[in-house]
Amino acid sequence: GSQGIVQGTYETFAEAGRQHYGGDWSGKWILTAGLGGMGGAQPLAATMAGASMLAIECQPSRIEMRLRTGYLDVQARTLDEALAILARAADERRAVSVGLAGNAAEVFPELLKRARAGGPQPALVTDQTSAHDPAHGYLPEHWSLEKWQDLQRRDPEEVALSARESIRRQVHAILGFKAMGIPCV
Repeated sequence: GSQGIVQGTYETFAEAGRQHYGGDWSGKWILTAGLGGMGGAQPLAATMAGASMLAIECQPSRIEMRLRTGYLDVQARTLDEALAILARAADERRAVSVGLAGNAAEVFPELLKRARAGGPQPALVTDQTSAHDPAHGYLPEHWSLEKWQDLQRRDPEEVALSARESIRRQVHAILGFKAMGIPCV
């Protein structure tokens, strides 16, 4: 159940903090995507471990559910707002989890671009999207939720093809963070 998922995710984040930051997550944040299923435990597990988190989720209903159940602290309307919330929390040495409605294939590359230009950068990058199911679990970039849901029924092969390209873009960004020396799990 959810207790085991939270515990396992917490242990992963706690161990990453021990290995990379001497066990001290204060002032640092984790970048992830996906708040459905097992991914929904990430924000709570991160803050329990002492880290802040920015969680990108393409379905606003999942963000709302995580807020309602206390697994997520706050929702940002824009990427800039999310980064400002994280910066305030870092200054105050407190952990906060932030949900942002968006597409990981679009947001991860934007964050990488900003980090390379000297902007804020995560202390750890991970992912819990359903990339293992490109036809039904990964929203292709620049698609509306309505188009995605309609084509999942009518043309799942088209969805899978477009999703794979978007997955490639997100993974490329994750590898870009790794090349910067940011741990990726």
